[in-house]
Order: sequence, then structure tokens, then C-alpha cells
Amino acid sequence: MPLEDVRILELTSVLGGPLAGRLLADLGADVIKIEQPGSGDASRKLGPYFLNGESAYFLGFNRNKRSVTLNLQTDPGREAFYALAAKADVVLDNFRPGVLERLRIDHETLKKVNPSIISASLSGFGQDGPYSGRPAFDGVVQALGGAMSVTGNPGDDPVYMGFPMGDVGGGWGLAFGVLTALHERSRTGEGKRVDVSMLDMQVSFQAHLAAFYLASGVTPQPIGSGHPSNIPAKAFRASDGRWMQIHCSTEPFWFNTADMMAATVPGYEALPDDPRFKTAEGRMKHRGELEDLLAEAVRHKTQDEWRSLFAEWDVPGAPINDIADVYQDPQVLHRNMLVEIDHPTAGRIRTGGNPIKTGHEERFTPPPTLGQHTVEVLREIAGYTDAQLDALRDAQAI
Repeated sequence: MPLEDVRILELTSVLGGPLAGRLLADLGADVIKIEQPGSGDASRKLGPYFLNGESAYFLGFNRNKRSVTLNLQTDPGREAFYALAAKADVVLDNFRPGVLERLRIDHETLKKVNPSIISASLSGFGQDGPYSGRPAFDGVVQALGGAMSVTGNPGDDPVYMGFPMGDVGGGWGLAFGVLTALHERSRTGEGKRVDVSMLDMQVSFQAHLAAFYLASGVTPQPIGSGHPSNIPAKAFRASDGRWMQIHCSTEPFWFNTADMMAATVPGYEALPDDPRFKTAEGRMKHRGELEDLLAEAVRHKTQDEWRSLFAEWDVPGAPINDIADVYQDPQVLHRNMLVEIDHPTAGRIRTGGNPIKTGHEERFTPPPTLGQHTVEVLREIAGYTDAQLDALRDAQAI
């Protein structure tokens, strides 16, 4: 596997940090999840769904990892962590700024144990700046980063994205930062401090909307299922009440769409030659008229009929799947984006696959139970003896 020679100590909980660890573990890294004895990752207790007592939330973000319990507020627990860090490549965390220093496991301290260690932190606002000490969750960074201002329909209340892109973006940014630091270390031999902010990631996700605003000074507004410059791009209801999204980003795709409508919907034979829609400028000027025509056309057939026609006519569009539909989609299944794993407590679980395809055989081990690998890891990596392990237990450090 691409990262099979990389060892990561993961000090994260809930979503963004564990997602980063899972992404790296899926690529072969030995990710050792360090958890508080007796409680562990807060998501172990998050509902609403549990499988034989195991939180579905936790199961979703922690496969391919090992779990070690260490109480880092005790001297023996901290020393055990140092022993692991001495033989690790990366330490991941998603604490608030300042917590690593209080626990005495910050980058400057760990460099004394392992000069090549990489410390990678995910936080709401980064390690510095006027907001750095504030609490941040997904909705907070979606709000601050502008995402909620452009989500939803014009004139409606601001809308929180259904996918938790504040947390997910942070997790992907953290994993990307780790890979960057590992590559640099391969040249320099030096470890780095990686600082990833959920808010920074949201700002980067503004994409073309930021480019449009910075060039024009015009503030983007919600546009529902549409697009500010690709026309037509919108959701349309089919005859069976289900929805199709059409998204024509280039001229040839619009004419494919127009030709398809002309050939399959009575009364639309002249659509490809309609002078209002022959150019991008015309379609922009007459956006409302075009969307009304397409809405009426799509109501002539079912979603399944349109799905077949879109494929036949090379029209960029798709059914609007709900989550259940996604995990029955033939493309999703073909790409192994639904995997099944046998868990010692939860039984057979289903989870989303690894989106990074590298040509290696994909391997998935079940999310660990709390502290499942404590003895194994401390013996294997830190060389602890039975007597030392007993001493850790007596000190309530594991």
C-alpha cells in the first residue's frame, strides 16, 4: 500500500480528524488511535443509531485503525506516548489551540523525542489569529466561510448544507497537509508543524464564486439548484414526481440537450433553432424562459426514461439520488464505494469505500473497540514488558 511505511498517532475525535486518519489508514498507514481510558472518542457515544451498542457514527470514520488507551494527564501515560512518538512519523490532533502545550505533547516537545516528527493539527480557525481560541463546529464555519449565504433558493432563509462540508473539508485538508509534510521530509529529513483551519478550507471551497466576486465586487446569492454561469443548470421534476438535474457547462452539451428534447418531446422540434437560446449570452438573458420550457418538457417522462435518454444523447444530467439510491447506483457499486466489514461486536457493517484508487488491493479492517490494541501496540512499538504494563494499569494510565 502507498503509505504502509508510515506510522501515525491519532489524537482526534468525532468527524474531521478521524476522517483524516481514516483516509490515510485506507492508503496503508498504521494509524494508532490514542483514546482516553474509559471514554475514548466522543463519537463512540453519539446516536441516533447503534449496532449492538457500537455507534454508527464512530464506525463510519475509524476503520483500518488500532486503538490504544492512554491517560495523557498522567506522567506514566505521557511517557508511554513519548515512547510511541519516538517511533512514529506523524501525530494528528483536532484539539483547540493550546491543548497540546498543556498536555506537553506539542511539536517543540515532541521534536526532542523525535526530531523528524510531523505534528498536524486541525482546528476551527487555525493556531493563530483573533478567532483561534473560539469553539467551532461544522455549521459555524459554513456560516463564516460564506457557504450558507449561497445555499438554498433566492429569498429563503439561509440553508445549512446537508453534507457536513466544514468537517469533511477539514479532514481532507488535514490528510493533504500530512502527505505534503511527508514528501518534504523525504527531501530534508525534517519534521514540520502542519496547521489546517476548517474556516480556511471553507474559503478555498468558494471556488468560482470567489473569483466572480473578487473580479466584479458583486456578492453571490443563492441560486437553488442552478449555476451562475452554466445555463441550463437546474433540477426539473419528472412525470413520476422524481427529479432530474441538467447541467450544461459548454455549448455542445446544450445543443445535445436541445436535440434530445426536439426528438423526444412533442412540440419541442424547434428548440435547437430558437434564436433566444442559440448563444450563451442569449441563454443567460432568457434564463427564466428556458428553464420554464425545460420544466414543462421534463414533465413528459419518468425519471427512469430520462435517465436512459440522457445516456443515449450524451446529456450531462442525472437523477437526484437520495442516500439510499446512492448505495444502489451501479457506478458507485462498480467503484467499490460500498464495503462490508465484520466487526467483533457490531457484526457485519456496511460503510462507504475508499475514494482514492491507487491500483492496490483495498483492505478494510473493522473500527477498533476501545483500547483493543493497547497491550499489542505498547509491546510491539515501545517494547513495554508485562511489569511495565502492570505499572501503567496501577497508575490508571491505560
